[in-house]
Amino acid sequence: MDENTNVPGKGAATGSLVVGIIGVVLWFFGYSSILSVILGIVGLVLASSSKKSGFDGGTRTAGFVLSLISLIGGALVFVACVACAGIIGALGMY
Repeated sequence: MDENTNVPGKGAATGSLVVGIIGVVLWFFGYSSILSVILGIVGLVLASSSKKSGFDGGTRTAGFVLSLISLIGGALVFVACVACAGIIGALGMY
């Protein structure tokens, strides 16, 4: 039996990593980047919860970094998509 199976906070760290990866992937689909922002926030909360539980492994760090990248990048892509749609609508190029 592996001794690392019941480590407190490991599940939250893994969840943070998975949510961060999904959030980064959602950047590339335009308006779904708002989901990237939401998933970035969820991932940061999970990483924080994992740290409070006492888990301080590489999985938590990677999940935190990917969730932060997901949050910032998703917000930038979403704002860019909204700005492009607004410009196209204002110019009547639809």
